[in-house]
Amino acid sequence: MAQPDSVIIDSLDEKDEKHNISPEKLVHFVDLVNTPKPVLNPIIRQIPLIYQSTTYLIYFKRVIIYLFFTLLFNITLPISNPLEFIITFVLFPLFAVLVYFFEAGIKLIRFLLSLSPSENKQKLIDIWSPFTDKDIKEILHAGIASLDNPDTHSDDSKHPTFNLNRAELFLYTSALMLQRDSALVEDAQTDIIELKKNPEKARSEDIKKITDKLIESEKAIREEAKEIGLEFVSITECNVIDGPYGGLYWSEKRNFIIVSFRGTDPLNTAEWFTNFSLQRMDAKSFLFGEVHSGYYTSLFPDNSCSSHKSVKKYPALRLVEAIRYKANEIYKRTAQPVKVWVTGYSLGGALATLFYARLLQSPASLGDNVEICDGITFASPLLGDNDFAAGFQSLMNKEINIKKNFWRVVNDNDIVPRYPPGSHVSNLGHFLSKINLFNYVNVGDEVRFYQDGSKPSSERHLYGPDINYLFIKQNLRLMDLGAFFCFYDQFDGSTNGRNSIKNIFTANYKVNSKIDYVTPGFIRNHLHYRYFECLEKARKYWEEPKKNDEK
Repeated sequence: MAQPDSVIIDSLDEKDEKHNISPEKLVHFVDLVNTPKPVLNPIIRQIPLIYQSTTYLIYFKRVIIYLFFTLLFNITLPISNPLEFIITFVLFPLFAVLVYFFEAGIKLIRFLLSLSPSENKQKLIDIWSPFTDKDIKEILHAGIASLDNPDTHSDDSKHPTFNLNRAELFLYTSALMLQRDSALVEDAQTDIIELKKNPEKARSEDIKKITDKLIESEKAIREEAKEIGLEFVSITECNVIDGPYGGLYWSEKRNFIIVSFRGTDPLNTAEWFTNFSLQRMDAKSFLFGEVHSGYYTSLFPDNSCSSHKSVKKYPALRLVEAIRYKANEIYKRTAQPVKVWVTGYSLGGALATLFYARLLQSPASLGDNVEICDGITFASPLLGDNDFAAGFQSLMNKEINIKKNFWRVVNDNDIVPRYPPGSHVSNLGHFLSKINLFNYVNVGDEVRFYQDGSKPSSERHLYGPDINYLFIKQNLRLMDLGAFFCFYDQFDGSTNGRNSIKNIFTANYKVNSKIDYVTPGFIRNHLHYRYFECLEKARKYWEEPKKNDEK
């Protein structure tokens, strides 16, 4: 039996298909056809303790089954590995309960805010402007200019391989995607559900009405992006409405495409729950190792899908199709390989990492007219086990990728990049089994920025000849257990490095909006403008080497 989306598209005759629907919007339409419909309506989804009840019952059931089989197949665990036993059978269940009440609290905050008149939506540039004395548009234009001529990334380069302006541009693109009107997207999906009832009668006018609604939902993004010379189109809903989604930015005058994934809405409970759940699944069908199941199924089919359904029905493939369409269009204008960059913020950073890994694994999927460049993520939670990290780094070390970098930008006071606990204790993996819930490992080159303005830390060359390498001892010390539980961070080079937990829960800055007044400090430290503030405080470390050169 033919799938509904293919019936709808195939039913368009040759005359209909010329009805001014761009290939990218047609890809988005097909994606929305295959995006599951929310079970409850938007109003009920806002009420605390109701929407998550079913979700948590399923989650707790899986937790109990997991614990049962873990003990069944390793009955000596309490004696042979007491630390792992405590983590798995005490901390994990306790954490699952705490997450439930955390999500209920977030929903209560969101519900209370919905009762009061909403604030006028500010432009992202206006939100960011208090955190710098520089012209933000100038910074963004400098970031755009850098995309056509990437750095050489050689370790003996005198000037930075990490481009601060480019990083702030990428943070801007993913944060700007929060401005989309998700209610219009839900309306478009409702129209699609009606269309699927009689797909053979679908006409291009029907599809265009839906795509026009999708374009209208992006109006705020398009208008602000156009002010700095960028165009935008959303491509995939990542299998969920009102959650993370992926889109493309490009310039009509330049030669690049930015694949960007939406940043986290601080009051989107589904995203927080996805971040905090610890379930992994086998990712070998499309990637390697084991990957956080929530992130993996946002881009790829889960293992229950048949091979036939897996061929055309997953969001990552729709992104690839859209990139090919847009790259061919740009290539006709420039006659130069189109540079493709990948970025994302928070949960979107995790999706950007997976998508970048997929591009590295199958670069030919984008066609001959495309050159894959760097990836930069912000506030990204960890997403894969040891095997995934090894596979990712193996791809990065291939000769063809030697000039590529994948940067993972974190704010020292943000709890999300520290999760799950123990992820920064590199040698802990020697003492935990591969199936352990906390077997998550960083990928890419981490660059840590500090709220107190300390010099950013990294294992890579950042700002000039003053190179700081981090050497990790090959043994696990007793005091490293303190790092496991986040009491301190051995990677932290700031003046407050030994007060990690205190800093996470401290709001050491001015409150920016009414959401800030009702949001816990550790969530506020995760917001995009806090990341912009951290990057701007570190700008002096990029400008000083150049000033010295001029002297």
